[in-house]
Amino acid sequence: MDVIDRIWSWMIYTWSTALMGIGMMTQREWLAAGGLVIGLIAAALGEIHRRRVARSQETTNALLAQLITAVRSDTENRKEVKELITSLKGGNR
Repeated sequence: MDVIDRIWSWMIYTWSTALMGIGMMTQREWLAAGGLVIGLIAAALGEIHRRRVARSQETTNALLAQLITAVRSDTENRKEVKELITSLKGGNR
């Protein structure tokens, strides 16, 4: 029971000290604290945005690489088909 009383007293002391500290803050300190919170939020959102854009760019680059490969293979296939048609006709166009 003594341990519970000590913990309770410590919690009450901590809470009252925090409230007293907040109550004694000047306008400049409130603005500084607000600026700090806003800065931390902006940094977190900026990092989230940076990661999302990087992931989007990776996906775009992968899709672009697939498209380039498909276009190259299509071009090669068309050349092969044209050569086959030319050889079947027996002459040059």
